[in-house]
Amino acid sequence: MMPAALVALALAALALALHFALGRAARRIPRWLAERRGEASGPDVRFGRAFAAAALLLRAALWLGAAWLVSERVEPLMQARGWSLMLLVKALRAPLFSVDERAYSALDLLALPALLLALWLAVGLLVRVIRARVLEAAGVESGLQETLAILLRYGLCFVGAIVLLQGFGVDVRSLAIAASVLGVGIGFGLQNIANNFVSGVLLNLERPIRPGDFVNVGEFEGTVLRVGGRSTTIRTDDGVLILIPNSKFLESEVVNWNLGDPRSRIHLPVGVAYGSDPARVRRALLEAARGHPEVEADPRPQVQLVGFGASSLDFELLVWTRDPRDKNRLESDLNFRMEESLRRHGIEVPFPQLDLHVRRRGAGPKPAPPAPAPLSPGQRIPGVEVEPDRDRGPDDWSDAEVAAAAKELAASREVSIRERRHLLRSYPNAFVGREAVDWLTARYGLSRGEAVELGERWVELGLVRHVLDEHGFRDGHLYYRFRHEGDGPPASEPRK
Repeated sequence: MMPAALVALALAALALALHFALGRAARRIPRWLAERRGEASGPDVRFGRAFAAAALLLRAALWLGAAWLVSERVEPLMQARGWSLMLLVKALRAPLFSVDERAYSALDLLALPALLLALWLAVGLLVRVIRARVLEAAGVESGLQETLAILLRYGLCFVGAIVLLQGFGVDVRSLAIAASVLGVGIGFGLQNIANNFVSGVLLNLERPIRPGDFVNVGEFEGTVLRVGGRSTTIRTDDGVLILIPNSKFLESEVVNWNLGDPRSRIHLPVGVAYGSDPARVRRALLEAARGHPEVEADPRPQVQLVGFGASSLDFELLVWTRDPRDKNRLESDLNFRMEESLRRHGIEVPFPQLDLHVRRRGAGPKPAPPAPAPLSPGQRIPGVEVEPDRDRGPDDWSDAEVAAAAKELAASREVSIRERRHLLRSYPNAFVGREAVDWLTARYGLSRGEAVELGERWVELGLVRHVLDEHGFRDGHLYYRFRHEGDGPPASEPRK
């Protein structure tokens, strides 16, 4: 009895040691392989999970084997093992239900999924071998290889599943009921999956797109890498992988730049300033296009005048290329070349411009108000004691506020109001329009345009006039006077 117990303890100790050794090996081997390959050896090392799963299975098998060997050495454990195995076999073989006079046990229910899984793995391995050893050796292109691999895999799995079901005594005709139930489920919950799967089969059969094609699907643009059973993988110009459902390629518009003739035409719009010579513009754009090595010489580049814009003459350069994948880079290169060529020919590329005409508020012209009492420098306006509101523009000022601003200008010492000479004549008490504009911008915080508008209000109200009555109020070196009763002939006659 004692030797058997010692052997059992030794087996248990050996199993425990192997248990820890397997765990350590499952952690160390992936890191060692990663270091040999020059890869990162962090916690998410390559094949780490696979080695962990394998270690788990080996540990389970190790303890089952140790338990078997220990029970062989101890008589009571051997008897318990025999009774346990007998009960387990009877439980697994006990019939659970019958179909068409065929009884099915728990062992059958466990064996059928295991056989179907083994069938799927075996067919997948067979298809990979056929693709690598037969299709690639025969020089079949990758798109057709993918199509044949998908059809062969699903076809062999379907036939193998039928054979297994018949081997288990399942009448295939009875599957029509299950198929009808599955059809209802597809109609309600699995219709998108079925739609994408059927679309994938059609794409692989008709092959409107192939791996390597450059396509536009909705807002995405990139190169097709793989047409799968439910989705298609494309890589954008930014290196991003995008999975697009196969139904998108059949239900929406798809641009395949490689379908048929790979040549495609690129449109490059450009606007030039009005007044530019169209013939010179055409010559400059054609020079920019003809010098690029990726622009096709036949058909030749063309230049079209497509319209008259708000600020420019709108032209369009049309060029042909054989590589649509690089069309974005080609557009950038041509834009650089067009800008240089236009600048070399002295052609201006304008920016948007807008002319703004400011008018006083009101539906129509107002009747001219009676002229206020004439002003002289430093004179006060009787009854007018109004300070203009600086928070509002002069367009919103009342006539009294406009008159108060004129009064303040007349009394100000910051604007020179003195005798001026113009065309051999002298005009007393005159000031320069530009100086008045400078004073208004500093005094009331107006823009120069608003200051000119206020000066026009002065002229309309009869408060200020041009010395020769030839101009309105301007932001320039023009002479103006305040109107007063003594206004008449100039103070001096022209010199003879």
